[in-house]
Amino acid sequence: MNNQTNKQARAYLAEAQVFDTTCAAPQALEHIASKWVILIIYALSQGTKRYSQLQQQIKGVSPKMLIQNLRKLEACGLVHRVVHPVVPPQVDYSLTPLGQTLVDPLTVLCEWAINHVHELKPGQKNRERRSS
Repeated sequence: MNNQTNKQARAYLAEAQVFDTTCAAPQALEHIASKWVILIIYALSQGTKRYSQLQQQIKGVSPKMLIQNLRKLEACGLVHRVVHPVVPPQVDYSLTPLGQTLVDPLTVLCEWAINHVHELKPGQKNRERRSS
């Protein structure tokens, strides 16, 4: 992002009252501001997937956490769920058009994380482990 774009983004955010929790921005961020939600959206940006495919692709997510986040994303209109009438049941998940609008911003965020992960200072847990 160039300086002009940064200035425009900051001006927009200042006017949008992003720090007022009763306004739209913080309320919208509640739906997408978690590690698992970001990874689910990123995985579904590659196309329609079944639950088992998502669980296999997103390392470390528990079955409970995956289903909770898929339900949350479906409820807020970011993910579409299709149940096929077969035995055993087959369920497909895909991004809605609204969910697709998150792909580019989250791609930028993921690229930033990949490029800067080694520059981030370790959290308190890491400091405690080293001092033991």
